[in-house]
Amino acid sequence: MNETKKPAIRFQGFSDEWEQRKAADLAEYSKGNSYSKGDLTEDGTPIILYGRLYTKYQFAIDEVDTFAIPRSGAVYSQGNEVIVPASGETAEDIARASAVEKSGVLLGGDLNILRPFGFINPLFLALAISSGEPQKELTKKAQGKSVVHIHNSDIQEVSITYPSKAEQDRIVGAFRHFDHLITLHQRKCDRLVCVKKSMLEKLFPKAGSDVPEVRFKGFTDAWEQRKLGEIAEIVGGGTPSTGNPEYWDGDIDWYTPAEIADQIYLESSQRKITELGYDKSSAKVLPPDTVLFTSRAGIGKTAILTRKGCTNQGFQSIVPHKGELDSYFIFSRTEELKQYGELVGAGSTFVEVSGKQMAAMDLMLPSTMREQQQIGAFFRHFDHLITLHQRELEKLKNIKKALLEKMFV
Repeated sequence: MNETKKPAIRFQGFSDEWEQRKAADLAEYSKGNSYSKGDLTEDGTPIILYGRLYTKYQFAIDEVDTFAIPRSGAVYSQGNEVIVPASGETAEDIARASAVEKSGVLLGGDLNILRPFGFINPLFLALAISSGEPQKELTKKAQGKSVVHIHNSDIQEVSITYPSKAEQDRIVGAFRHFDHLITLHQRKCDRLVCVKKSMLEKLFPKAGSDVPEVRFKGFTDAWEQRKLGEIAEIVGGGTPSTGNPEYWDGDIDWYTPAEIADQIYLESSQRKITELGYDKSSAKVLPPDTVLFTSRAGIGKTAILTRKGCTNQGFQSIVPHKGELDSYFIFSRTEELKQYGELVGAGSTFVEVSGKQMAAMDLMLPSTMREQQQIGAFFRHFDHLITLHQRELEKLKNIKKALLEKMFV
């Protein structure tokens, strides 16, 4: 006897209960043929390998950008197959599906292939397998330790709940729209990142040169070489005794390297110390606009303080001298700082760069503070645009995730 259910959110005009069946009753099953990364070529016949399903493709695959030379026994898509990876590193990675819309695509060996019957939209089936209870059910069936596996027999046992074909089509159309928006924002973001990378190469002098390839209008003087320690103070940090509660849960921001991720500005630390904790440690108060620089266990992560705070001993932070170094100008040179720190850092357990080593770093600088500020403002604007697109991308992904939970059973 089939169970009947309804999702939390539906399109207007649909009210019938959904039908539930085992996935074995919804499609014919087969396997792809063995190909690996080593078989890929610059051109040839489009091919999908299993690893790309959880690193590259959305639920609908209409373009394939990897190729191989066909060989005897090759399996081709006929159009509208649903494919599920048969192997992967984690159960969550491989408990997902995509629909191949084009015919003539080679399907690699570690792929389970489903050819849905006429009453099931292939794209709906791919979404259903990748969402809600079917996804959880399939995750539990994945077997293995270092490599996990899903077999056609595992997929066939999963229960799939589905509506009429007309409602399936409406649901597919909605998620196509979301994926289109997500792809657009991802492309814009990637394009901005590429342009920023190019401008970083052009707005700073190359090795052996004292002028950059591109200058802002009004600047012509050669840049000059300075030591970082001549234009900024390099400040380490410290940690109060973690065993004394009087040192903790105060009002002073106290940062650790683990808090420095992709954000540019830091407004508040996860843990805070008291005045007594500050006095009883080697931590030092850093003013706003200090560029935090992680000096161990992941050298070279940076962020800018928006208000005064301090750090543990995993930093050699850069406090610019007023009128000599612009905070965003030096922040924009994060990659250069990172490469230098990794080059001169030393240590047996983990590599660490000292404050004295950072102070000795040679930097090419404009002869005027005004040029530094203009370069800093340029990259601040670029980073702002990138952040806006990343936030919009994250918002769209979260909305899609929420709808997948509400629009499927």
